[in-house]
Amino acid sequence: MDFVLEYGLYNVGDKPAQKVTIDDRHSFPTNSFEIVKGLLHVHYEKIPAGSNVTHSVVIRPRAFGFFNYTAAQVTYYTDNENLHVTLTNTPGEGYIYRQREYDRRFAPKYTYFIVFFLIIAPTTFGSFLLFQQSKSRFPVIIKKKTT
Repeated sequence: MDFVLEYGLYNVGDKPAQKVTIDDRHSFPTNSFEIVKGLLHVHYEKIPAGSNVTHSVVIRPRAFGFFNYTAAQVTYYTDNENLHVTLTNTPGEGYIYRQREYDRRFAPKYTYFIVFFLIIAPTTFGSFLLFQQSKSRFPVIIKKKTT
């Protein structure tokens, strides 16, 4: 299945962030992931003070098994000469399942429930019919109390 990566940049300072770049190419190399939509290296000229920017990328894994997700690097300038380098948060190590294994573990089991009900229905319905038949054969007689 495809992964959707969403990056949110929030400028909480009182100065605009200039020449902002997000670089996550080292986290998702092209030999392990295929980029379906978006870019892993993005540049914004300016993010005003008190505003935010979001960016999304859709990637598809090419390999299966454990994978270590690392942080993306964000660089920006507050003034023309002060360079700041920060890292995003990272989920750490994760497991990428094959599609068949993912369906077996996490997909809804509707077919199993339908087969179960089809197997159980004749015995339940047969018991109900026998109950109705015996009920009609032996009606319930209610005796009234006399005083």
